[in-house]
Amino acid sequence: MQFFDIFPTLQEAPYSYLVVPIMLISSIIGFYRKSYFHALILHPYEIARGKRIHTLLTSAFIHRNWLHLLFNSIVIYGLGYDTFGNIMQEFGTLAAYLLTPILIILLISLPNLIQVYQERNVFHFTSVGASGLSFGLYGFSALFFPLQKINHLFIPWINNAAHYWLYILIVSILLSFIKVSKINRSLHIYAYLLGSLFAFIIRKESVSEFIKALFLTS
Repeated sequence: MQFFDIFPTLQEAPYSYLVVPIMLISSIIGFYRKSYFHALILHPYEIARGKRIHTLLTSAFIHRNWLHLLFNSIVIYGLGYDTFGNIMQEFGTLAAYLLTPILIILLISLPNLIQVYQERNVFHFTSVGASGLSFGLYGFSALFFPLQKINHLFIPWINNAAHYWLYILIVSILLSFIKVSKINRSLHIYAYLLGSLFAFIIRKESVSEFIKALFLTS
């Protein structure tokens, strides 16, 4: 049995095999070289004053610990494959190659811009990691084909992707009330909703399908 008998090929998930290795290597360097880590970290106070603009993107390629890194790597690997495949299925290979990196850049930078606005006057606030990209890709994949059949093992009313999208949104909102140090729940929600919005923009049929899917019971 070979690797590509189990996992997607380079042609099926080109950006998963590009983004995830870069993120892994960069984060591991950041674990052991603090100067590198601090050069890439997001600092909204400085960005709001015209400095360190590059960190709107680079902060996604460093992480605070191994668990944070491995979670994001696994999610982005899988959802990067799903995103590329969904776009290719609907619009063709060229569109998938062009749109997927644009989505990745937007889903890293836009949630970070929201953080910058919220924390622009808080000098000690910093942020790292690709959780925004993870949740953004999740929102995008869930609503690109809202009618796709999905069943939940323990929740019988979940029958399709739109139901599952709503379930994840509700859980994320409830978790946002639990204050856990260094976990930015609001960032996750913003990114999730942004990814969902991009699904509607790119595939306009998703809007009507989403409304229809919400009321399906089987």
